[in-house]
Amino acid sequence: MLHVDLNRLQREGRARIDAEVGPGDAFWRDAELKPHSPLEVRLEAQQAGPDVVVRGQLRGQFELSCRRCLEPVVGGIDEEVGLLYRAGTEVGEDEPADVLPLPRVGSLDLADPLRELVLLAVPKYVYCREGCKGLCPGCGTNLNEAVCRCTSEDVDDRWAPLRQLKVDE
Repeated sequence: MLHVDLNRLQREGRARIDAEVGPGDAFWRDAELKPHSPLEVRLEAQQAGPDVVVRGQLRGQFELSCRRCLEPVVGGIDEEVGLLYRAGTEVGEDEPADVLPLPRVGSLDLADPLRELVLLAVPKYVYCREGCKGLCPGCGTNLNEAVCRCTSEDVDDRWAPLRQLKVDE
């Protein structure tokens, strides 16, 4: 599905990849990411001398957790893709990170580089809403939904010397 046949690419000069990667696809295995909708993959592979250039777009939505209250939030990506497969390059050589080795025969498997791009593009921190109050650090109550019963006297005595320094100033 996310493969480019190198023989066909060499004959035609270009190859189009239009695919949707569903939430249950093997693409997401070990990704620790929960897709909310299929990932839309719109790419074009093109022969550039002995090399292959892959350009296009990735779009999708994912279920994430609010950074403050841990409630589920849907966040999305709309990411430009630009990959260069260089002929004669081997894995582990001193090449820039965006230059990948081009196999001599067979096909290009785009799954691993695309999965990496998705994982880097998904926002690390999202909020359920702008004014999210988060969780109470003492009892864990979601402060958006209820008022906690914690008092300011419920403090850790190990911090007492630092509090004393603040009072002395």
